Amino acid sequence: MGSEASEQMMALLQELAMLKELEKEYEGNPTKSAREQHRLSRQRHDEIAREIKALGKEQEDAPSEAG
Repeated sequence: MGSEASEQMMALLQELAMLKELEKEYEGNPTKSAREQHRLSRQRHDEIAREIKALGKEQEDAPSEAG
């Protein structure tokens, strides 16, 4: 995986970890005011998952650098 793609993947994974922590906080105290933030968090989680899949597909489709 190229350096830029690797850095992008790491950033996405770090963001997912942060969102997972927010999810735990919400589940522990699901206040009314936190519902919208939780919804947005889940939406971003889904977007990140799609971005990670797209990066993986790009790498599959790219010609091998070693070959």
